[in-house]
Amino acid sequence: MYLKSISLTNFRQFGMRDNYVPGITVLFNPKFNVLVGENDSGKTAIIDAIRYLLGSVSDEFIKINEDDFFSYSKDKYCDSFYIEGVFSDLTEKEAGAFLEWLSFNENNEYQLRVSLQVEKKRNENGQEYIDRKVQAGDRIFESRLDSHARNILKTTYLKPLRDAKNELKPGFRSRLAHILKAHLAFNNSDSSSSHPLVEMMEEANTKVEKYFEDEYMEGHSLVDDIEGLLSNFYDNKDQSKSKSKFSVSPSDLFSILRKLSLNTEDVNLGLGNLNLLFIATEMLLLNNYVQEESIGPHIKLIEEIEAHLHTQAQIRLIKFLEEELEKTTNQSQFILTSHSTNLVSSIDPKNIILMHKKIAYPFREEYTALDKNDFAFLERFLDSTKSNLFFAKGIIFVEGDSEMLLLPALANLIGYPLHKYGISLVNVRGTSFERYIKLFSRSEKWKEELKFPKIFIPISMVTDLDVKPWIYYDYEGKSKSMYSIEDEAELDEVLLHCKENIDNIILDNVGCEYSTLKKLANEFGFNLTESNKESISKIVKKEITKQSIYLISRDKSVKLNEKYFGYDANLKICIAPNWTLEYSLALSVLAPLLLRSIHEVRYKNPYTEKREEILDNFMGKLSDGTWDEKVAYEVFKPVNDKIVSKAEVAQSLAIKINQIAKDKYKCVKWKRKVMSDDNLQYLVNAIIHTATTNGEDN
Repeated sequence: MYLKSISLTNFRQFGMRDNYVPGITVLFNPKFNVLVGENDSGKTAIIDAIRYLLGSVSDEFIKINEDDFFSYSKDKYCDSFYIEGVFSDLTEKEAGAFLEWLSFNENNEYQLRVSLQVEKKRNENGQEYIDRKVQAGDRIFESRLDSHARNILKTTYLKPLRDAKNELKPGFRSRLAHILKAHLAFNNSDSSSSHPLVEMMEEANTKVEKYFEDEYMEGHSLVDDIEGLLSNFYDNKDQSKSKSKFSVSPSDLFSILRKLSLNTEDVNLGLGNLNLLFIATEMLLLNNYVQEESIGPHIKLIEEIEAHLHTQAQIRLIKFLEEELEKTTNQSQFILTSHSTNLVSSIDPKNIILMHKKIAYPFREEYTALDKNDFAFLERFLDSTKSNLFFAKGIIFVEGDSEMLLLPALANLIGYPLHKYGISLVNVRGTSFERYIKLFSRSEKWKEELKFPKIFIPISMVTDLDVKPWIYYDYEGKSKSMYSIEDEAELDEVLLHCKENIDNIILDNVGCEYSTLKKLANEFGFNLTESNKESISKIVKKEITKQSIYLISRDKSVKLNEKYFGYDANLKICIAPNWTLEYSLALSVLAPLLLRSIHEVRYKNPYTEKREEILDNFMGKLSDGTWDEKVAYEVFKPVNDKIVSKAEVAQSLAIKINQIAKDKYKCVKWKRKVMSDDNLQYLVNAIIHTATTNGEDN
């Protein structure tokens, strides 16, 4: 069995939705779950709710505080809260253990519903107290869950901000004692008095007591000496009170365990290594020694698993847990919280649950728009730099390094610093945006059957159409024709002249443009022959005109928007108005800064007399702010010809923009120019959408 879902009503930040719907319902995976999201999104509340409902194996006392009750206004709290958990996939043996509380789900399968009702009450003397009631069964047939059944459901809990050094020390509050007490080596005895450790301690106690009773010189023992002195303090009738005896502290099992400490043979362990030692000890509570026939969900709750651990240790630990789940024959369920992008990037995306706007969004296949191939792709390419999207308030997806470097600077200039608005910038390194957009789109089951809302995290997608303008062909004297298969109907026409099996044809290339017929044939995967070359050329050769360029750009834009229209992500598609990012910049008010950046990257000594003169002449063409496409192309040409690196130019330009942003007078002037420039509007829109969209659609 496993915890399928948990619902919270009026617990902490989760109040109650309309029509008495719980403030939040979390749907869990049967085995592995990692709760992620920004700070204060409710991850700890979920973990604590499970603990409050089910208790823990180490029997820690859980005190309910005022802050556990939902606050509907300042200093005003609800009088009660309600937590409900539903367990699924019960075995016959488990069903037998919970027989009187069982119910059935919509598929007529066993399920166990457990609830915790906590209310503030007053007794006859007017004193306030907290009343807890744990029940199970169908809502209208609930009855109290007995201690035996509750014991089967208990969780193992590893708290955050672990003080490993003190946790492993002996003492009255020893965590180590609680861990060991719950282990099979100690809890399987018929009674604590029969445990070998107790017998050893009793034998040691007897020897210690005898030592104090033995004579250290003729006629004298320490006990005799004390009794002799003490007898003088009592009258003759009370002499029995002077009898004394040395004894060691109690020899019951738990007292013995409290005296134990744990360390490795290595000395002076750092905090991270001590933490690993503590986690290894806590693993004793993770039922690794439970027999195959054991029953129950065996839930393991671990908060901030990455605490005090460096990156590689985090990854090794999470991989160990995943592997343990694969090896174990009995049901076990891990529910973790994490703020680590390194850790999140190393796990299967299906195991992630995103906490956002008081809603928990599981990313397993049945709840997203992703399919198996998409998950395989994301598992390969969701590295630590991309995984920060799970912790963001807004996301901007970009094609490459240039946008990654430039957008933060532009955001600073227009007054929307990305870091202050919690915006993550994610470089997909190409145009493979769809899988990332599908990650934030919900399935029909999620929307229609479960009726949960979509993910409202604002997302901007910054891209370009990569359609060369007329000036390129005119300036470079290029052939004003290109080769393209516009749609599948045209592809079918081409295939009539080919012998290849249609299954080998790469359909993704439909709509792409190629400078030669040979390149088109190579990309699609069919062979050109003397007999079919001319026929295919007539079909795919397209004459380039200003009108055709406009139509191609328009059609590409329409197709791009249509492609993403079906996804319900809170998405804004931002398309460069001209060719590429750099060419749009060359047409914009930022052209002088771009020109200077290209010049500085192109030459090792850019400001020698001769080279500065070249720059000044070029700057003169831009000085009146009315430069045309020809001048813009001349500015852009070194980038297009790959004489300079796009990333280096973008970095240099970003530095210049940031310098302006730091100057209050210049910033106001440049911000006005940038905000009103049509060539930069798509970048401005991308930033503003993610910074100002607060949960609802535009």
